[in-house]
Amino acid sequence: MSKKTAVLLDGGFVLRRLRAMLGGREPFASDILAFARKCLADDEELFRIYYYDCPPFGGDLVHPMSGVPEDYSKTAVFAGRTRLLDKLERADHVALRTGLLAARGWKLANRSQQELMLSPRACMAADFEPDFTQKGVDMKIGLDVAWLSSKGIVDRIVLVTADTDFVPAMKFARREGVQVVLVPMNSRVLSKTLRAHADEVREVSL
Repeated sequence: MSKKTAVLLDGGFVLRRLRAMLGGREPFASDILAFARKCLADDEELFRIYYYDCPPFGGDLVHPMSGVPEDYSKTAVFAGRTRLLDKLERADHVALRTGLLAARGWKLANRSQQELMLSPRACMAADFEPDFTQKGVDMKIGLDVAWLSSKGIVDRIVLVTADTDFVPAMKFARREGVQVVLVPMNSRVLSKTLRAHADEVREVSL
């Protein structure tokens, strides 16, 4: 007997891991959907794919060193991510859940931090990048896990993430009798806590 299954994708995490699997290429909507369907086992019937992410930042920011303003709604990143989310939203059996991407200011880029530690020099404008933070995404994943579980809508939840923030939601689902399958996408370090509260850890590759 097939198990009705929902696949929940932590968008930011999935994009990073798919980018690595694709040799650095930016994933298309078709790549994400193909990966989501590969997460299903032979005995699982898809109920719905849920994709959680933030629309790209489209506001103005003034660089702290150069003083030059930039309209992020005119960048290639904004256009590409907007197209991606639009295609996912219109795909069959997909529910798009969005949060908010907020700008907290500026930070020293990781590559620049490494360069400055190896060879100290004066900072340049190119060393800084916007400091963005997601809001509302984790909450929506947790709420959907609780809703799917408490209403008995699915038999299994496939959760694609490596974030320990979802442990409480995973524990709730299991208490409600729903099996939780974790797909960490070959993450180098998988938390023992996450592993302990998953019924199965499933590795999936494109």
